Amino acid sequence: MACSLVTIACQAEDSMLCKLSQPHFNASERASRYPSSLDSSTPLGEYVTMTTSSSKPDLFDPSSLAALKVSDTIGEIVRYQAEHRMDEAWCYLLRGLDPGEPVQFGMLYQEAERVAALLQELGVRPGDRVLIMLPTGRPILQALFGTWLAGAVAVPTYPPLLLPKGLLHTLAAARATRTYTPAKWAIDRLLRQPLAQRWRQGKKAGQPLMAILEGLQRLSRYVDQQVHICQTSRPAVVIAEQDFAPVCHTAARFLPEAPAFVAASDLLRGTAKFRTPSLDGNATALIQFTSGSTGVQKGVVLSHRAILANIQAFGEMVQPRPDDKVVSWLPLYHDMGLIGITLGSFALGLETYLMSPTDFTRDPLRWIWALHQFGATISVSNNSAIGRLARMCQISPRRFEQHPTYGQGSRLDLSRIRILMNGAEPVTVQAMEAFQREFGQFGLRREALSPVYGLAEMTLAVSFPDLAAPYRVCRQRGEEWVSVGRPLTNFEIRIIDTEGNKLPAGHLGEVTVTGPSLMDGYFGDPKATAQVILDRDGHRWLHTGDEGMIDSAGELYITGRLKETVIKGGRNYAPALLEEVIETVEGVKPGRSVVFGVTDVRAGTQRVVAVVEFAEPHCPEPRRETLMREIRARVDDVYRPAGGTVLDQVLLVVPGTLSKTTSGKRMRLDARERFLRGEFG
Repeated sequence: MACSLVTIACQAEDSMLCKLSQPHFNASERASRYPSSLDSSTPLGEYVTMTTSSSKPDLFDPSSLAALKVSDTIGEIVRYQAEHRMDEAWCYLLRGLDPGEPVQFGMLYQEAERVAALLQELGVRPGDRVLIMLPTGRPILQALFGTWLAGAVAVPTYPPLLLPKGLLHTLAAARATRTYTPAKWAIDRLLRQPLAQRWRQGKKAGQPLMAILEGLQRLSRYVDQQVHICQTSRPAVVIAEQDFAPVCHTAARFLPEAPAFVAASDLLRGTAKFRTPSLDGNATALIQFTSGSTGVQKGVVLSHRAILANIQAFGEMVQPRPDDKVVSWLPLYHDMGLIGITLGSFALGLETYLMSPTDFTRDPLRWIWALHQFGATISVSNNSAIGRLARMCQISPRRFEQHPTYGQGSRLDLSRIRILMNGAEPVTVQAMEAFQREFGQFGLRREALSPVYGLAEMTLAVSFPDLAAPYRVCRQRGEEWVSVGRPLTNFEIRIIDTEGNKLPAGHLGEVTVTGPSLMDGYFGDPKATAQVILDRDGHRWLHTGDEGMIDSAGELYITGRLKETVIKGGRNYAPALLEEVIETVEGVKPGRSVVFGVTDVRAGTQRVVAVVEFAEPHCPEPRRETLMREIRARVDDVYRPAGGTVLDQVLLVVPGTLSKTTSGKRMRLDARERFLRGEFG
């Protein structure tokens, strides 16, 4: 399960130092001020019951929640907004920083109704699944809202945007000649050979061939993901760009009955008349596949009622204002971009600007300058992007002070932002502090930075910080975390021990959650559902697999993943924090390092392994050795091990070697398995 890693503001007690966020001090100073380990058995405060934040901005517009209060389904939300905001602009689809023509509430409803009629004409009934493989743009909005109007279940999936069209044409040829499966097997075997490992490390001539083989391997892994999603969800219809047809048809070959294929360009070509289906809030609206960062992707089943309950709960925390403008680059096929931004802004009636995530990846400055150009008051990002932009600003501040293309000569101004959420992946103090330090000069207020916590299994949001106060940081015994706030209204969070007992404030344990937006379960997998949802005290509790604690003020801190924590010599290491330190070394590619543990039977403990991509495609041997020494020294400088070194093994690999999930998260388990197979040399 995805977690957004953040920390606590807690009561200082005995030898612990825990205070409101202060100017960030350097790594060696931090390490010298604290003992070397964290004692999770020492309480930070008294036993507490968590309550929600009480921040209430003066300009709150109550009418923003009107659609949610009278609707039981997403289709009813769409109809309500079309009736009450017919000609109002809802969102703009950015091309670069050109907003183009607005998508109006009324017009989107008419287009969605035509898509719903087309689906009904194809035989789609309420409850049938519609797989949607589309990038950010008008067609994905038409497909999503049309699916919900028809009473069908939307199954959004990651489109192959980063795969060259040549590879997709190769896949089409392989499918036509029935050579896909044997070719996939041969490529996988070849890439495991010692010769390929030497080529990967750049020690032999063969880089061009390796680039081709690894490109084909990425394609086959992507197809495998889509096959899994198709086999699990069993869609009646697949909606995709025409260019993506080879992937769709290849995946469909593995199904007992092939779904109908609808190209994005044909969505509005149907002539049938739409018939409003009979539906209630308990009907399934969405199957949201998890990112797969902790294992196989699972289909999270969410009802209309669960989704609308979550939107209303975080809407009450955001307290929408009449002048609010939302800018986002997050993809629309994952919960934060789909539910938090797209559905959330539509239901709350907020003017929204949507940027393609591929545009952001190619040039993150576009997002920062979009915040400036459109006067954004609300935005959202993840920790990797925030850390990356902070580094870019530190290295080249002139690109942010004035930009000839994006800024049109004016100075960057972020003073209008009142909420900048950081979530979707583990959030770190270092990234938050660096971002505020670098962009504070452009008017970004510390109070605007809002670390949040949520999970796909809870629809999206679970906790939210107090918008009237700066984010809070707990620094304790050499560790530091950011608070992710308190639970949403009608949600409850408990920290439990391994026996399921509720722990007092300040104790580390597993984070469990209950609330009105809890998933119905994993689609077609009752065994996996029973492992994470347990009945207790008359409620269904989600066991998140995240480790955290609650302080005496009721603030939640996520400290890591229970299964990913590496224990070496009696000391716990959080991979996310080690990776963050590694990526401060010059020459390491940001966001492209992975840390995991492997059992050392002889020593009776775990070894800490880091696989790190260097920034440049070609890195000479002397530079590799220097880089490895710098990485080890930087980590040891922060963690101050009692003896030896923290990282037992550092493997440097070329850019593009490590896999990431469809939402951009690190795949530590995948990297560990590949390490054990010897793929990294």
